[in-house]
Amino acid sequence: MSFLDRFKPQPRWKHPDPEIRSAAIGEMPDDPEHRQIIAELAGSDEDLRVRRAAIGRVDAVEELVALAGREPDRDLRQELSERLVAVAIAPADSDGDAALALAGLDDQKDLSSVAKASPHDTIRTAALGRIHDTKILGSVARQAADPQTALDAAMRIADHSELLNVATRTEHRDAGVAALERAAEGVAAAGGLREILEQAANRAKSKAVSKRARAMIQAIDDAEAARSAALEAWQQRIAAVMARLEALVAAPSNRLQLEEAEAEWRELSGGQPFEIDQETQARFGAVVAEANDAIERTEREEAERRAEAERLAAIRAVRIALCDRVSALRGESVNDEVEKARAEWEGLQGPDEQEVEDAELRGRFEEACRHAIAREQDRARFERDHARLEELSQEAARLAAEEHPREHQWTAVVAEWQRLQPDAGELPPGVLERFQAAEAAARQREEDRRAAAEKALKLQVQRIDQLIERAHKRAPAEDLTLREADRAARELRAVIDAPPSVEEHELHAIIERVRAALTMLSPKLHELREMDEWKRFANAAVQEELIAKTEVLHAKYHFDRDEGPPPEEVEKAARELHDIQERWKQVAEAPRAQAQALWHRYRQAADPIQAKAREFFAHRAEERAGNLQKKLVIIERAEALADSTDWIKTADELKKLQAEWQQIGPVPRQDMKATWKRFRDACDRFFTRRNADLAQRKEVWSANLAKKEALCDRAEQLAASRDWERAAAEIRRMQTEWKSVGPVRRNKSEAIWHRFRAACDTFFDRYKRRDEIELEAKQADREALVSELESLAPSAPATGAAVVPEGEPIGADGTDSAPSVLPADQAPASAPLPPGDLVERVRSLRTRWNQTTPVVRQGADPLSARFVGALERLIAGYPEAFKGTELDVEASRQKMAKLCGRVEGFVADVAGPAGSSKALADMLREALAANTIGGRAGEESKWRAMADEVRQAQSVWSRLGPVPGDAGRELSDRFHRACNRFFDQYRRKVASQQHSRGRQVTTTG
Repeated sequence: MSFLDRFKPQPRWKHPDPEIRSAAIGEMPDDPEHRQIIAELAGSDEDLRVRRAAIGRVDAVEELVALAGREPDRDLRQELSERLVAVAIAPADSDGDAALALAGLDDQKDLSSVAKASPHDTIRTAALGRIHDTKILGSVARQAADPQTALDAAMRIADHSELLNVATRTEHRDAGVAALERAAEGVAAAGGLREILEQAANRAKSKAVSKRARAMIQAIDDAEAARSAALEAWQQRIAAVMARLEALVAAPSNRLQLEEAEAEWRELSGGQPFEIDQETQARFGAVVAEANDAIERTEREEAERRAEAERLAAIRAVRIALCDRVSALRGESVNDEVEKARAEWEGLQGPDEQEVEDAELRGRFEEACRHAIAREQDRARFERDHARLEELSQEAARLAAEEHPREHQWTAVVAEWQRLQPDAGELPPGVLERFQAAEAAARQREEDRRAAAEKALKLQVQRIDQLIERAHKRAPAEDLTLREADRAARELRAVIDAPPSVEEHELHAIIERVRAALTMLSPKLHELREMDEWKRFANAAVQEELIAKTEVLHAKYHFDRDEGPPPEEVEKAARELHDIQERWKQVAEAPRAQAQALWHRYRQAADPIQAKAREFFAHRAEERAGNLQKKLVIIERAEALADSTDWIKTADELKKLQAEWQQIGPVPRQDMKATWKRFRDACDRFFTRRNADLAQRKEVWSANLAKKEALCDRAEQLAASRDWERAAAEIRRMQTEWKSVGPVRRNKSEAIWHRFRAACDTFFDRYKRRDEIELEAKQADREALVSELESLAPSAPATGAAVVPEGEPIGADGTDSAPSVLPADQAPASAPLPPGDLVERVRSLRTRWNQTTPVVRQGADPLSARFVGALERLIAGYPEAFKGTELDVEASRQKMAKLCGRVEGFVADVAGPAGSSKALADMLREALAANTIGGRAGEESKWRAMADEVRQAQSVWSRLGPVPGDAGRELSDRFHRACNRFFDQYRRKVASQQHSRGRQVTTTG
């Protein structure tokens, strides 16, 4: 900085005073240079007020996102989040700004607000995807404006109670139904499904949810009915199977029938959802056993007849089978199987003529035996290695599971495994995995042991740090006690005596810190010990006083006499001694040299009083125990009478027992409530039963009255309903139900009937006038919208914005020759200021107005004229507020003029002068085209394309804002005249061409 630059005035936004900087921000012009300065102040100024003022001038969404991410103040950061939420949910032609704003939001509630209200599908989806809180997802599912967003939120909820809450409270059909179905799936296995469905059917706001819940309830009922039918059919099949088996026992034929019966029984007992009882199972087993015995006897007799014929043929087959069996032998028992085969071979007998053939088979048999034994020897070696490896893997797993295994055992196991494993071939499943897992566990245990040692040492050092910190903190404290100070000193000395196992320089630092803390604590400890001695000295005087009071108490109540004091004085003395003992506890610490002597004197004076008190209370306990036995007898008699039906006699007897109960004295304190409760419960049970019997006939009348009052309440609710068909059907059903309800009290019957009938008559009178009521409601809604719009308009037209003066010419090209509003320097200074949310409120009113339906025809609806008039007054009164919006008068006027010129251009193209050469050429062209179907079709396509353009212009015109005054009316008349002229020509041309083409086709055909 040069010397002269030092004397240049600094801008106000660099001033050290935050107030001046904050005021300077509001005075900055809106240009790129100053916007950059404002952005820097909003993000880097140290004063909150300056940042708040600068952020108020920032409008760019990306800058707001960046500021929200680095703003340290919570309130200002919340304001930034609220502005980003407003940007994300504001209507816009694209979702670019909304996406930027959403990226700067992190709070779940802010994301919920965007998901509920954003007009962009992509923004709602992105916001919903970042919400993870179940309660907030439920809020979105209930309150989202978009049904699909509500459905997506409901599908992401896993909590059953929240799903039920969404199903009953949301007004979206799909979201409510999906939430109900998911909630039902979650509780189906645990029971209670029907209760949840009934709750949803009765409380859901959405009719679709209620309907779905009732359908699911009906499905449950249908399933139960189907199960009952299936059970009955299953029981019939069980009886049929038993009948078939009993018939088979009586007349055994073949085993196929038995197997079929058993297969059907297995199907019935295993594949069905029902269970066969033990008695039927035992009966089935007995019948099957009898059938088996009968069939086996039949088969055995048949086999004995065939056995002799087949014996000789079977001998050779057995020898060949033995050879084949020995050739296929594998496994551990080869030697045993070979010996067994030899024994079987020797045991066979054959005829003499087969001796030569048997010798050939014997050679084959011996060769098979030798090969089988050799295979067994090789297999045995592999099995020994595999068995040992499996033992080693198990031993390794056992050692790995031990808390402190021996190192030499683990080393021996690993060494033997490494020796055997390479030559063992393929190991059995799980052996190698078990050993590898054990190795991994051993490594992990070693790492855990080292980590635990390090953690223990760290905790020990932390505890020492805490001791030192507590000593420094508590040493100067006023509430430090001797016990606490002494314990802290002992713990610090223990650290010095047994220091932690850390490095030498760290240990030296710890010891120095401990000694410093001990040095700081020692004076306070010495002071506390002196104070404790003084306290004990003071307590000694109080103990002397208490001993004197005890001795006076001993003499006051004459405990030195042989007969002792009367019982009432013993109880008083016991209470006074109890007070003395409670005070003794407060001064129990006396000087150590005097404590034992003082305590001995106190006990000499107090022990006689306590002995008499114990005798007194023991005697009173015996009396109360006797009273308890008497009352137990009364309780048993009352409980025996509690279930009696002899109402009068039993009531008198119980009243006598109650009087007898009052005459008996008190019982032990611990039994007082229990005995009184038993006696009272017995009496209450009898009198409750008697009252219930007396009120039995009244209950039916009360129940019927409650049902009819419920019907009256529901009918009175439906009397004002506008859901005509549903309410009418429900009232007719209630009238039928009324007839099925029984009678009520005579003095209330007429009144309740008149109440129900009045509610029904009120509804059906309104039902006859339902069309008129609906029209009145629609008219009221539209009139409310008009009144609200009229309330926004100024009381008198503003003079600062003038519409196009009457009589000003408007060019054919859509431009006018006079400005639509006065210049800003000519506008009066007293023009009214519009409300801040005027544009948004007007947009909302227009949207709601367009969604309504006029009660009368459009041309004769006075409300439409009032609405348009109020809108024109608003636009004329606050022209600056609507600048740049769809209600901008100048923009709307220019668009209207362009649309007029566009439609008039179509009319000029198709009309043309009647006598001109162009018209003659067009007529000739049309005449020639009459003989060509393709030419006529091309002309018709041209007309239809122009008609589509005019209809599109009409659609654009309907969405434009109004233009107040004669200029707007002139443009509207001009546009409608041009459209009417075009469609008159269009109807003539297209209709005539279609007629000519039809005639041409007919002639050609």
